[in-house]
Amino acid sequence: MRNRDYRDIHRTVRNAIHNGDIEQIGHAVENHVQEITDEINEILENLRTQGRNAAGRNPGQGFTGGSGAPGQAGFGHIPEQGTFRRRMPGLISGIVFTIIGAIFGSMLLITDIALLAGALVGELPADSIVVALSVITPLTAGSFFLMGYGIVSQKRARRFARYRDAIGGAAFCTIAKLAELVGEDPQRIRKDLKKMISTGVYPEGHLDRNETCFMVDDITYEEFLEAERNYMARMKAKQEEEQKTQADPKVAELEAVKKEGNDYLKQIRAVNDALPEKEISDKLDQLENVTARIFACVAQHPEKLPDIRSFMRYYLPTTLKLVKAYQEFDEQPVQGENIKKAKTEIEHALDTVNVAFANLLDKLFEDDVLDISADVSTLEMLLKQGGLTGSDFEKVPDNGGKE
Repeated sequence: MRNRDYRDIHRTVRNAIHNGDIEQIGHAVENHVQEITDEINEILENLRTQGRNAAGRNPGQGFTGGSGAPGQAGFGHIPEQGTFRRRMPGLISGIVFTIIGAIFGSMLLITDIALLAGALVGELPADSIVVALSVITPLTAGSFFLMGYGIVSQKRARRFARYRDAIGGAAFCTIAKLAELVGEDPQRIRKDLKKMISTGVYPEGHLDRNETCFMVDDITYEEFLEAERNYMARMKAKQEEEQKTQADPKVAELEAVKKEGNDYLKQIRAVNDALPEKEISDKLDQLENVTARIFACVAQHPEKLPDIRSFMRYYLPTTLKLVKAYQEFDEQPVQGENIKKAKTEIEHALDTVNVAFANLLDKLFEDDVLDISADVSTLEMLLKQGGLTGSDFEKVPDNGGKE
């Protein structure tokens, strides 16, 4: 509003109070409403033009629906454009409320000040001032409240637009990543996203249970829930397995042996990969192979665990120590007679170890072999008793009916 308009309102207020005609204040305000309305209509038309121009542009691509791997921006699903609104709610209305609140609030504030000034100098009747202030002051507060609400709405709409542009065409995004892109507090983003869902910016939008991830449509949300159910099922099965292991000492011992055995195998393989010589590599391949077979046998037959205790406590750790020593000697840039001798001794020792471990593996199957032998003997005896072996299968000569 121009300064001339303020002076006109001020003069009208003073005359109204002086004449005791409070209605003149309302007429003064009404005289400027049409001019204010014209200004607002012009602003709205400019906003509509900007909105039509923006509708032809795609939102930004802060996230992209990529390969669909978990943890990336999307599941590989690009949401339809109908899953979000291009125009942010509160943008135009916020501007309108701000303008109306500012204009009327300023007018009414000037009126309040004029009334107070008139009361101080004694130019206006006190009763009339009290009546006028009781009407105008609440209207002034309401106008400025409307202006504040409009400002808040505009800021929120601009944040909404930044969120939408940052999400772009992705099916989902994490709150932490979104906060990093737009530079907002994660807690405010969560609150704003809930508002965006309720106001229809993302009519199919969802936040996960812990409010750490935002999904833009129902399809992505269902995929997330399915993945969450599968994860919970795996965790439950794992927990039950751990409880079962803790309840059964034999199972716990077997799991510990498996874990320790895998660790030994990894270390042997790492040394083998680091040594270029074929001769030592072949020996380590044989060592790794027979060791893996021993652990596989025990995994299938836990009752054989006592048979490999010396193997686990001494034989295998000592062998691994020799293998690592060989690697250390082999990496020396200058190898004298002592190093060469030590390497040769370790190579010979590996031959002995491989034979010993192979014998251990064979021994682990000793009981199984005895059982099989017993089964074979029993089967042969039963077949013989049934007349199904030996001479019973020989063809009886045909004498033409003659004896």
